[in-house]
Amino acid sequence: MDEKKEREMEELAEEIDIIFSVKDNISQSEINNFLNKFTELSEDDIRKKISEITGDNSYIENSSSDQNDKNSTENIDSESCSEVKVEDSPEELDEDKIENVNDDLQLHIDELPEKSEDNKIKPIFDDGNIPDVPFVRAEIKYGQLSLEWGWPEGIDKVLLCCRMDRFPESPSDSSASHAIIEREEDFETGDYTISKIEEGNYYFCIYTVVEYENKTLYSEGQRRLVVNKVPQEIFYEIDLKRSLLGKLKSARISLSSASSKSFSKGEIELPQLVLISKIGNMPVQKSDGEILFNIDYETLKNDEIMDFDLPIENIRKNMYVKLFFVDDSNSKLYRIVSPAKEKLYFK
Repeated sequence: MDEKKEREMEELAEEIDIIFSVKDNISQSEINNFLNKFTELSEDDIRKKISEITGDNSYIENSSSDQNDKNSTENIDSESCSEVKVEDSPEELDEDKIENVNDDLQLHIDELPEKSEDNKIKPIFDDGNIPDVPFVRAEIKYGQLSLEWGWPEGIDKVLLCCRMDRFPESPSDSSASHAIIEREEDFETGDYTISKIEEGNYYFCIYTVVEYENKTLYSEGQRRLVVNKVPQEIFYEIDLKRSLLGKLKSARISLSSASSKSFSKGEIELPQLVLISKIGNMPVQKSDGEILFNIDYETLKNDEIMDFDLPIENIRKNMYVKLFFVDDSNSKLYRIVSPAKEKLYFK
């Protein structure tokens, strides 16, 4: 698996954790959002990751069921098409009648008015029949928060609502910040940027807006939680010692954390960690390999190093290792910083 797909897998895990911090399941529309954002990942990749994090195999089973339904439909369509028979045409046709019919048809076609762009039929919406934006993407970079969403057909305006404590309750939520954004020309996506954001959670809800019988109506709203918190960084290194003949004598993993003004305690309460090994290539997720070593809850002081001996009897040639959280939800509070790939390789 290439580095881009590996990076997208890690970002996907973080976004899954964020969603489950505010609700109990992930919908098909949210899976579609992931597909739009993570171009290297298939729907099966996404469903397997959700299943791995939640332990709920129904996400994988639903994918298999959908595929079976699709195949069944295709078979039915194929059988229906095969039953259609073309009636035998008359052996002799009156060419004069055919020419007269063609002339009359062309005359009526010439009389039809030309269609213009202004005469396009626009979708008609009413209360309870207003489409939401199909997806919402978010990115934090250089101290700015950028949102991007897709415009549904026939929708030219959205209301963006934001709170810092929970999702807005409605378009008229008095505790939320509001912004009206109109569609530019025929753009397929809209965007909005907040400069100089503060640390914390940003709860967005985007409502599409339509005018109907002199009333302003709103959709149900598409939600998006954006977390802007500085995670505590956990660094690790693998140290090997060999004999003069090159035989592996010992191996250990060292954990450390750089000091930061954000953490006044001067120490980090480490979550449970697991070192995963894989022959031939770097493990991208916990399920890619086998458990080599477990690290239980520990207290790590800033600017200090904590060492753990690894079981050398389980170390093989051409093996890669990588450190993961036992509980992926810890990725919201911590960030594991891995050394270079060659530093995690056992020759």
